[in-house]
Amino acid sequence: MKHFLRTSILAGGIALAASMAQSAPLTAGGSTFVTGTTSAADPELAGIVQNDDILTTSLLRVPDPSSISFVGFNIQNSVTESDTQGTMIFGPRIRFTANVSAGNFLIDSLRLFGYGDFATDVAYRTDGLGDRGPSFADRSADGNTLDFDFAFPLVVGNLSESIKEESHFLRIKTEATHFENTGRATIFGRHVDYPDQTFRLDYSGLAVPTLAPVPLPASFLLMLGGFGAFFGLRWKKLGKTYG
Repeated sequence: MKHFLRTSILAGGIALAASMAQSAPLTAGGSTFVTGTTSAADPELAGIVQNDDILTTSLLRVPDPSSISFVGFNIQNSVTESDTQGTMIFGPRIRFTANVSAGNFLIDSLRLFGYGDFATDVAYRTDGLGDRGPSFADRSADGNTLDFDFAFPLVVGNLSESIKEESHFLRIKTEATHFENTGRATIFGRHVDYPDQTFRLDYSGLAVPTLAPVPLPASFLLMLGGFGAFFGLRWKKLGKTYG
């Protein structure tokens, strides 16, 4: 019931925001509607892919751990460096893996951990792979966690002729010039026969923004060089003494 009410409320907002083909700022503690965009509409999205691997997790048994019915999803872990800005754009997307005898499974949301206090603008790509993007995004008060809600859930059925939907690539623009694969992600979903039960799949190795490596001060490098020379001479003297 809660999900239905939120879906109804969001649907009206999505209709109003549908004409906006740009990413929207998502600040710590804030929320925003998420709309589709393209590299033609937003030239900052064009760039060179810096990372594109697949995050996997154990298959999820439905409806309980003793069941022989299970579903599985991967997360495509993509990062692009913007040609115009030189900054990192993060583009994870949900990919279908397997659904064996589990009936229809619904994906409601994707949670990303590891964004710290980096500024983010969010959208999803309609000029790439996938069937649907999220409708709404929230960010935790400390800024570290991003939640993407599918007001109209991704549907994955187990029969060969049934629907098997995947998400569009997210496009999370940041001011970061580097990234590291130290973040985490969680997919939340439901089974149509167990609407009040939430299922989750957890992933590690998510690409997240990071600061550039901090160079050592010149004085510290000189000190290290001095220590190296000192110990080199000591070693040489010891070699002569005991040689």
